[in-house]
Amino acid sequence: MIGLEIHVQLATKSKMFCRCPTGYDESKPNTATCSICLGLPGSLPVFNKKVLDYAVKLSMALNCTFPKETYFSRKIYFYPDMGKNFQITQNESPLSRNGYIEIDLNGKKKKIRIRRVHMEEDPAKLIHIGKITDAKYTLMDYNRSGMPLCEIVTEPDMESPEEARIFMNKLNSILQHLGIFNPDFCTIKADANVSIEGGERVEVKNISGFKSIEAALKYEIERQNKEMKSSGKIERETRHFETETGTTHTLRKKEAEADYGYIFEPDLPVITLETDYLAKMRDVLPELPDARAKRIHEQYKLDKSVADTIVLDKHLADFFEECAKKIKNYELLANWVLGDLLKCINYNSITINDVSKNGFMELMEFIEKEKISPRQAKEVIKVFVEKGTSPKEIVKKMGGEAITNDKEIEAVVKKVLEKNKKAVDDYERGNENSFNFLFGQVMRETKSRAHPDIVRRVLKKLL
Repeated sequence: MIGLEIHVQLATKSKMFCRCPTGYDESKPNTATCSICLGLPGSLPVFNKKVLDYAVKLSMALNCTFPKETYFSRKIYFYPDMGKNFQITQNESPLSRNGYIEIDLNGKKKKIRIRRVHMEEDPAKLIHIGKITDAKYTLMDYNRSGMPLCEIVTEPDMESPEEARIFMNKLNSILQHLGIFNPDFCTIKADANVSIEGGERVEVKNISGFKSIEAALKYEIERQNKEMKSSGKIERETRHFETETGTTHTLRKKEAEADYGYIFEPDLPVITLETDYLAKMRDVLPELPDARAKRIHEQYKLDKSVADTIVLDKHLADFFEECAKKIKNYELLANWVLGDLLKCINYNSITINDVSKNGFMELMEFIEKEKISPRQAKEVIKVFVEKGTSPKEIVKKMGGEAITNDKEIEAVVKKVLEKNKKAVDDYERGNENSFNFLFGQVMRETKSRAHPDIVRRVLKKLL
């Protein structure tokens, strides 16, 4: 049984309870701070309403229900990352409850229930000098203190690390489409709760990255199974995931909620969620991933799984739809966007936002009108993505557009056959590999400019 507690940093301009900027310089610790986010005596929080707007939009996208009123609490604990010795969060009265996200697992739909969504402030950043398990000392950066977070708590509905990864990808897509999360500077972390039959729940804290969540869960399930076989029991505890080794380690024995001594936050007002306000927030909700995938599937006549894949990344979906205004072979466009384009982007460690739409559409026009061969196109896109050079210029440097004239190709084929008589003899004796060799020689002779379908047809005819 797997449940997640996901902490999403909201992309507001200022912190949750003060005017300190969220877009601070990472290289300058403890500079984006004030008396409020440092927790100095006598300082009073002032709630940032944009945090509420973003959190309400997220709750609506997660199909949650709202109470009439919600309020903040103090989560009391004594730790260096929280200067005032308590965290402003929500406990008894979260912003919303009882939602769900529907995921697709091998073609089958499954609802992962959302227990609650609540708002809270981020503590300061602890910088351990060495590994967290054996650090000699720890530094603190209060720039992060007071950053606005939404915590999304799921029910333990996931039954495999793969399901957790799919869930996180879907949640990430929702956040991007809502425009409340900026992956360039916002963080998203998860605490993963996992248990096997007969064992206690174990929490793995502060996992960053969706692949890391999957890896941490895989290791933890394997560890618990081994522990259950050897000792017959799993103790309830909190563990840390070490990315470098892919292993988890004990941090502390698991505390209960009562250990935090929650009390009502007296310095902040009760928030009344009025009907008119909620209606206004619902009216400004953008098109969400499920609705967008359905529209892309119907509008562009693409396979449903292709549409689902495209909308996982909002920026990728925006890129595809912008290109689709000019490139009308939508299936060809989707294949190149999800295939060679993404491969080149990942290889060069860039994002889709770094790729010129006009340049890519120029390349797609060459491909769509068969002005360049498929092999040429694969070479062109590598150079285009890496260097940003115009596809037209790249094609020109490669010798020009594709050769599609039968007579021109036939002349090259005859020349190749004349040079490779042994391969021709082998083909006549039934060696099919000789055909592939001769085909490769023709493509080499034309610098991959010859259209492969025409080369095959002419080659077979002359052989």
